[in-house]
Amino acid sequence: MRVIEQRSVSCIGAVCFAMVLISSVSLAGGTDASFTAESVSAPSTGGSAVRVLIDSSADVQGFVISMSHDPAAITLSGVDITGTDTELSGAEFVVPSVYADGGTIGVVLDFNAPYDGQAIPASAEIHAANYNYNCNNAVLYFEGDPVPPSETTALTFMDGFYGFPALSNVSVSGGLSVWPTLHDGTFTCDPVAIPSEDTVLWMETEFDNTEGNAAFHGQTGSLCFYYADADDNIQGMTMTACYDCDLTVGSDWDWNGSIVEEIGVEYLAVQIDDDPSDGDACELVVAFLLDALPPFEGQTMPQTADLNAGRLLIGCLSVTVDDTAECDVAQEINWCNGINGTGSVTLYNNVVIDFQSIQIYERNDTSVLVVPEEIFQRGDCNSDDLADLADAASILANQFGNYEILCPDACDTNDDGLLNMADSVFLLNWLFKFGISPAAPGPYSDGADPTGDALPICDSDDTNCG
Repeated sequence: MRVIEQRSVSCIGAVCFAMVLISSVSLAGGTDASFTAESVSAPSTGGSAVRVLIDSSADVQGFVISMSHDPAAITLSGVDITGTDTELSGAEFVVPSVYADGGTIGVVLDFNAPYDGQAIPASAEIHAANYNYNCNNAVLYFEGDPVPPSETTALTFMDGFYGFPALSNVSVSGGLSVWPTLHDGTFTCDPVAIPSEDTVLWMETEFDNTEGNAAFHGQTGSLCFYYADADDNIQGMTMTACYDCDLTVGSDWDWNGSIVEEIGVEYLAVQIDDDPSDGDACELVVAFLLDALPPFEGQTMPQTADLNAGRLLIGCLSVTVDDTAECDVAQEINWCNGINGTGSVTLYNNVVIDFQSIQIYERNDTSVLVVPEEIFQRGDCNSDDLADLADAASILANQFGNYEILCPDACDTNDDGLLNMADSVFLLNWLFKFGISPAAPGPYSDGADPTGDALPICDSDDTNCG
């Protein structure tokens, strides 16, 4: 077989040596070689070594490996020969180099006097070197949730790319350099399952005279916090949430009726950042420890019967719907991490169980649905935006005739929750005999009814939402 040779000088680190490169994959004696990068998977929170294997039909006296990777996906932390056939054979010259997107290693088995002729015996799958990679992008998911995709990047042998002068993949046998066949590999970063703590927290809004989480402009209700945990005793917690700034959250924490009131709490901190002009969102922070003072008797929040029916109240804050809130839109209140409240320390949600900070558990958000509220002028029974003699006639016509009214509350001039002749008399006394003015919202401007009653809801299309 004819062999065409090309002589050159290659440098590995500070050492240069002559190499004879041949244009065929085989030497005259029939020697051939191949490099293979094993394909490896690792947890996306860690890393792994990738073995580079050499198949050679002749003893290997040295080699150069040059391989690239995607630096966005993985980082090469080092290249070594630990635990390899190269180390076992007593390599005397080993120079690894690490680059942002790749790495090289040059090895000469017999480099120092007395030149005993060390070599790696001819074999398949000679373990030549280790490329040690770490995953850059941790992908986590809760056990039981759908598994997200893995991230796979190519490990590619590169000739003439790294080093100066640039190195090429080569195996040395019989004093000659052999161009190997190259088999690229892959490195896969797999998602990591996180055991889901069975603690569950809820936020819920509650308002009087409305259903569910619905509320009117100006209405104040409660933002309450609940928990469930079937097998742990909670020592305390930090609750951090972000909320729409068209809501106003109060800072007075109310334990009334809660399991925490029953047990007793020894440390409480509440922060309310209700200022949207300070560069971040509106935020709330509530933190408490049950056993924070001597004699340290180990108070904890008890386990619950199950995760829904057995949930227990932690406590409440007040929440008011601002007049700026958009109607028919849910104003969000969401659990969020990485907030600073009114301070400078970054805070996050956690529960304390067995003196450990647990941060991965289920949290349920809430909202306030802003709904239109009927407004009226008390005494304007005929809905013409005036309270006058015509309205006294309208009241009587509704009581004793077939006159239809749009807003019963407007006709209830004495605000007793009833529609009868007394309302007409009350209105006439106010109009002509200096009697008591109709109750709020009064006869001059529109407003909501501040007192509850059993009268039908107004159907006048006048609301505080415009």
